[in-house]
Amino acid sequence: MPIPARATDRIRRTQLHDEVLKKLNSLILRGDLAPGSRVQERALCEQLGISRTPLREALKVLASSGLVELRFNRGARIAPLRAGEVAESFEVLSLLERRAGELVADRLDDATIRNLSRLHRTMIGYSHGLRGEALLRVDLQIHRIIVEAAGNRTLATMHELLAIKVERARYLAAISPERVRYSMQEHEAILDAILARDGVRIAETLYDHCLRTREAVVAAVAARSAEDSALEAA
Repeated sequence: MPIPARATDRIRRTQLHDEVLKKLNSLILRGDLAPGSRVQERALCEQLGISRTPLREALKVLASSGLVELRFNRGARIAPLRAGEVAESFEVLSLLERRAGELVADRLDDATIRNLSRLHRTMIGYSHGLRGEALLRVDLQIHRIIVEAAGNRTLATMHELLAIKVERARYLAAISPERVRYSMQEHEAILDAILARDGVRIAETLYDHCLRTREAVVAAVAARSAEDSALEAA
């Protein structure tokens, strides 16, 4: 019996929604859609080759994650980067990662450890080549793998919601080469603890790394906000 057209249309709509959401998320995280800017729906629809319906559906999803702000009768805008909100997100994220570290020690399999070791080497290589975006992408992947390996679905869901918020700040904040060097040292300590399957050390090294990253990113976001305010006032 042939599949009804309505069912195949539903699959295509789902695929379109996912693709639009993925593209918009990427544009926001990397700053192509600048913090605080108004969403130009017509221009985006032309750029992506879509109608306004899937665009607006995607904007609603992004609003639920805090990346977009929907304003009644005024359209949507990209959520501004606010240093205070970034700091709060990092505080909770650090607690979640510390708990993940405590849980993961007894749940890591050899394949996951080998993967983390491989990604760590890749990240070190990117840090030497000053490949910022590639370095950050692998860095975030390592953290997500550790959290997923902890085996707590609720923790992983909460972590992902917050990780999206701080990910944008980390992409847009210009972190110094000195901070990158210290970050690599902190990741080395995390990997050593993972190789030893020492839950206490994994937890504490993850927690320490998150807090130190928070300090650098929040300072960079605050500096960027000050520069943007000065430009607007000029």
